[in-house]
Amino acid sequence: MRRFCSIPFLLAAGLLLAAALGLRGGLRELSDYYGKKPIDLRRALSQFDPSRLPSFGQGWEYKFQSASESDVGTAEYVHVSFYRQEGTPEPRRAELFVTYYNDPQDKVPHTPEVCSRQAGAVVETMGTIDIDVPELGPGDSPITARLLILREQTYKMVDIYFFCVEGKYRHTRNQVRWVLGIPGNRYSYFSKIEAATVFALDEDPAAALETSKTIIAEAVAILVSEFLPAAEQLRRR
Repeated sequence: MRRFCSIPFLLAAGLLLAAALGLRGGLRELSDYYGKKPIDLRRALSQFDPSRLPSFGQGWEYKFQSASESDVGTAEYVHVSFYRQEGTPEPRRAELFVTYYNDPQDKVPHTPEVCSRQAGAVVETMGTIDIDVPELGPGDSPITARLLILREQTYKMVDIYFFCVEGKYRHTRNQVRWVLGIPGNRYSYFSKIEAATVFALDEDPAAALETSKTIIAEAVAILVSEFLPAAEQLRRR
């Protein structure tokens, strides 16, 4: 018992305790400094106006769709269906679905190839596709996106999606997680941007593919310039 009350032991114990407390405080400060924080959209996605997409005015009608926050994992989303008016050529229906997440603890949601299989669809094709978006500039365009061809019981669908994560464009969940985990920016977000177009079971998918590509290109130009946080808003101040 005497040895535990000796001055050398007490000094060593005190130093160890002080070091532990200091290390804990230092780690907390480092975490606070380098940890990323949420950032809001510049404009709510509920203000997105589908009629501004240049290729979807004349000959098209649109309707906003609702989604469950528990299903999509966020209250910030826009889901709009485009319909060809009577007397216009196929394809007859296309969709734009955009979701926004800004909690650094948010998990990257399941992607369409997973959700579609769970809903009973068959994934016939899965690959990537490059989409030119001249408004983004040569450093960001073309965007590499995920390309799916899905088969339902009565129709098929061309589905294209990608993520915009802290101003970078990625097409897999792991790529998104990698960007989110890299220190640097003070603020963080990611957004999934998806377009899908329906076509008949016996139809060539070329027209549907072009429709989905056009929706993506025209929508992302508006989203990046007016809705998603700008690069300078993400940086440390």
